[in-house]
Amino acid sequence: MIAILKIIQVFLLATVKYVITFPYALIIGLNFEQTLISVTLGGLVGFFFFYHFSGYAIKRFHHVQTFLRRHTPLPIRLKYRQLMAWRKSVTGERIFSRRNRFIVRFRSKFGLPGIVVLSPILLSIPIGAFLLNKYYSKHKFAMPYMVLSILSWTAVFVAFALIFPHLVR
Repeated sequence: MIAILKIIQVFLLATVKYVITFPYALIIGLNFEQTLISVTLGGLVGFFFFYHFSGYAIKRFHHVQTFLRRHTPLPIRLKYRQLMAWRKSVTGERIFSRRNRFIVRFRSKFGLPGIVVLSPILLSIPIGAFLLNKYYSKHKFAMPYMVLSILSWTAVFVAFALIFPHLVR
């Protein structure tokens, strides 16, 4: 019973933060096969869930944004637009938040391959799935590339465990 709870815990953790799950599963006492299966399935299920959920959330956000634009009183919209126009005229640049700058820089520097390769280890599965859906949803190989990336990182973890067996137990 406790082993099943540990497998479920590792599975759920792998859906969110893939890179730390493999060592964590070995630390809490799962054997190598249980770790391998639960981490891989958790990463894949997490990607598919967050990819489809983010698509739904993006569509809903556009509906809410359109509704707010139509139903916000004109003086409030004008004040915001005037503030942004004043800020743009003073600085002479477009206004970007820290998050927008990071996303634009990351996307222009790395593109689809960067999102696919770095999502499981650096960005996290939900952020990678969101970025993939937002910017590359029309790309027909985006989802297979991400699945291949998750499986490849699993192979890297397995190779590491085979090279250093004393760390695995």
